[in-house]
Amino acid sequence: MKFKSLQTRICFTAGICLFVSSASLVVYGVFNSRANEQYVSTEVTTLVEKSTIREIQNLAESRANAIQTKLQNALDAARTMATAFAASKTSQSPLAIGREQVNAVLLSVLKDNPEFNGTYSCWEPEALDGQDMAFRNTPDGSNPLTGRFTPYWTRSADGHVAVQPLVEYDSPDRHPNGVLKGGWYSGPRSTLKESVLDPIPYVVQGKNVWLTTLSVPIVANGKFYGVVGADFDISFIQKLSEQMSADLYGGKGSVTIMSNQGLVVADSDHVDLIGQPIKALLPETWDKILSDIQGGRGNSLLNPQTQNIEVLMPIQLGRTGKPWAVLIRLPKAVVMSQAITLERELQARSVSNSIWQVSVGLVISLLALVGLWFAAAKIVGPIREAAALAANISLGDFSRRLVQQSEDEVGQLSYALNDMSESLQRQVRVAERISEGDLDLEVRLSSPHDTLGKSLEKMVSNLNNLISEVQVSATQITGSSEQVTDLSQSLSDGASNSASSITEISAVMTQMAAQTSDNAANAKKADEQSQASRSDAGESDKLMSELIAAMAEIDNSGKDITAIITTIDNIAAQTNLLALNAAIEAARAGELGRGFAVVADEVRSLAARSAEAAQQTAALIADSSTKTKRGMIIAGRTAESLKSIVSGTSAVSSLVSLIYQASSEQASGLQQASLGLEQIDEVTQQNQSNSQECAVAAKDLSARASLMQRELGRFRVKKV
Repeated sequence: MKFKSLQTRICFTAGICLFVSSASLVVYGVFNSRANEQYVSTEVTTLVEKSTIREIQNLAESRANAIQTKLQNALDAARTMATAFAASKTSQSPLAIGREQVNAVLLSVLKDNPEFNGTYSCWEPEALDGQDMAFRNTPDGSNPLTGRFTPYWTRSADGHVAVQPLVEYDSPDRHPNGVLKGGWYSGPRSTLKESVLDPIPYVVQGKNVWLTTLSVPIVANGKFYGVVGADFDISFIQKLSEQMSADLYGGKGSVTIMSNQGLVVADSDHVDLIGQPIKALLPETWDKILSDIQGGRGNSLLNPQTQNIEVLMPIQLGRTGKPWAVLIRLPKAVVMSQAITLERELQARSVSNSIWQVSVGLVISLLALVGLWFAAAKIVGPIREAAALAANISLGDFSRRLVQQSEDEVGQLSYALNDMSESLQRQVRVAERISEGDLDLEVRLSSPHDTLGKSLEKMVSNLNNLISEVQVSATQITGSSEQVTDLSQSLSDGASNSASSITEISAVMTQMAAQTSDNAANAKKADEQSQASRSDAGESDKLMSELIAAMAEIDNSGKDITAIITTIDNIAAQTNLLALNAAIEAARAGELGRGFAVVADEVRSLAARSAEAAQQTAALIADSSTKTKRGMIIAGRTAESLKSIVSGTSAVSSLVSLIYQASSEQASGLQQASLGLEQIDEVTQQNQSNSQECAVAAKDLSARASLMQRELGRFRVKKV
């Protein structure tokens, strides 16, 4: 964009700079505000998330410990009964436990633990007392068909305690949720480890309940006799999960207890999913959660898919090695409600601050532009007057002057323009005097850098010198023109004599050119012979270098062989020493070592001969190495001689080549000189006729020189 007004340009440029500065500050302020807002929001969110996760972890851990304690009580009771029953089956045991005693223990444990749903014991056939058939159809919990002892003591809702025989302990079938029906018995029997069975539906005194069964094997001397255990109605776990959920932000979270096999033990929101696979509850993340449960790993994270804070806390169950877990899920929006409200308030404040920043920036920019407009008007006024003066100077009018009182750059510009106008006016007067022919003047310089003044000064000096020289030359030309006339006649006579002499010189030059051509041909043959000799010498030098390298390799091989001989000598010395030691040991052995002494003596003799042969071989190698070095010295000298021959041959070849080139150039030059002489002969003949014309021209020149002398007499020059 182009502006004709400097004031407009200053305002426009300053306005752009001001706008960019204001915009940059506003943008930076907005960006900084948003960055701070984002930072505060992120930090608050992170702190709230961490705080909530820690709170949920503590809650999950406390409830996991509560569940673990209750289940551990049942395992401890079952473990105590199993230890007592197994002790009766050890050898030399004073205990004599029968069916009556086992039932008494089971009933006592059930009464002492009111949270138990039942206690039981299931023995292998004939494992208790060997009288199973005698106890068929007895009301002590024995199997009515086989008499096998399988009592199951249960408590009804009204507190009534009764015993019944266990069923499905040998069943390979599974419940609809995948739990093995007889797993509470077959598991400990196969692994000899404690077992906590996943929730299964069971009929207790005519009522359908969900039970979790805890079993401990009865093992004595490594033999399995049966199991003893207790079971829980998992309704207490469901109540615990509902209580935990109610404690989480007013029931807005959910609590799930899951088994090691991946079944729902309890869920605060979905009672109908108890005993069902967790895939029905967590269709997207069930496999990862099941892996963590079976690995006994806890986990705390913000699920990006569901936007729920999820905390998984394992529940260790005795010595089973198959932990359960508590999963607590809490929506992020619930946890972050206060943080979200704070974030919205920060966003609103940020938008308001941004609007105020932009508004204040625009108002300040407009006020600054108005101030700049009036300030630029005061600056531009004197500049306009200076521009008018410069325009008059460009038109050749040097009479105007500026009146400016300021001492700033504009005042300095006015003073400079006045000085420039004065200097130009002074140089105009100098030019007027020069145009009138007055060269006797002095040019005054405005400064050491006055280019125009220096040019005028140089022009005056040059004109003085030129006119002075021309005046002197005009006088000399008048006298010299008469001499030219006389000399032209003498030139004509000399040209005639020169023509005959040049003819004779041309004949001699032709003969010299023929002889020089013969010399060039002979030099060319000598150069070819010299090039061939140099090539042969170079090939010999190359072969000698290869000979030296080969001898050096022989010398190196001799050194390697010497090292090997030294190694052999050392081996022989060590062998000799070993043979000597062997002989000493053989002497100690007496008759038993006599044969070994003979062998040692032979080894020592062989080592001595090897050392002697090694020394002789080393001497021969050393002599061969000396001769090889001497041969290398002779070959080196021969190589140096060949190099000198090659160098001399190259120098001779170069000289012969130079002679051949010089002879060729001489022959060519003589031919050109002969041609030149012929041309000179023609020019000489022509000069004879021109000299006569020159005499006529000299007379005319003398007349014109007199006229020029009269005209130059009107210039006044400085007297030197």
